[in-house]
Amino acid sequence: MASDKKGAYGESGLLGLNKISGGTTFKGDVVSNGDFRIDGRFEGTITTDGRIVVGKDGSIEGTVNCADAEVEGTMSGVMNVKDVLSVKSSGTVSGMVCTNKLTIELGAIFDVTSCEMKG
Repeated sequence: MASDKKGAYGESGLLGLNKISGGTTFKGDVVSNGDFRIDGRFEGTITTDGRIVVGKDGSIEGTVNCADAEVEGTMSGVMNVKDVLSVKSSGTVSGMVCTNKLTIELGAIFDVTSCEMKG
């Protein structure tokens, strides 16, 4: 069943979901094959073959390398997204972006110094 699969796997189907909860600050570099959900604060570099979701109260300052990303909170730095970057209405993205596809909802803040669309 699909619902059972999501319990053991992240949204991308890769093993595991890594989470930084609200009220938590993480500083450093992380390499993983699983998905990430950031509801706290992350400073550093995240590299994953999976998906990264920045929750409404979450923030990332640094570098993100991932397959897909959804930003509801704040992302500042460098984003290298292999497929789709989605900035939700509550989201803010600043810095440099390189992605294949980009969606920006009404109300989102997209204030980047460069945006490279590859595809």
